[in-house]
Amino acid sequence: MLRLAAVIPRCHLCPDEDQTLADPTLIVTFHPASGMARRVALCDVCHSGRPSRESTDMGPADLAWQVVERYATTLLAEYEQRLWFPSPGELEFAAGLARMPWTEESVRAAVRDADDTGGRLVHALEGGSDYTLLHHVAADDPALHSLRRLVDVLATAAEQPPGGRPGDAA
Repeated sequence: MLRLAAVIPRCHLCPDEDQTLADPTLIVTFHPASGMARRVALCDVCHSGRPSRESTDMGPADLAWQVVERYATTLLAEYEQRLWFPSPGELEFAAGLARMPWTEESVRAAVRDADDTGGRLVHALEGGSDYTLLHHVAADDPALHSLRRLVDVLATAAEQPPGGRPGDAA
């Protein structure tokens, strides 16, 4: 006899390796670029952080947020754990981003004008996910907090004397 077991839904936006359980009350309609819309579940963190958090529909801005959020948190964690040492060019690029107003056009222009010294931060922005995100949200939207925190941390590091990092003992 075959018994059906209840399947606990996983968050649709969390990375697969996290296996975050979804909140069964947070169900949204996912509209993929191609194919049919379907109902998916989200965890509370993803639901409250995504750009379309006020809507029961999930679309391109939410998927762009997922990419930007993951890349920004990964880079910041690597920086804080001293696994990534940004080049002076990366720090200078971050300082420039921190000083400018964030719009889809301004970030696109900054990335276009950056040379190869922008490193991993430029690569994080080049994918186009941040452009999609900035097209749908204001610069101070919570969906951009992780990326803005990464940029602010690196911009602060750019102001430190060579070889020093914020929080280092003198």
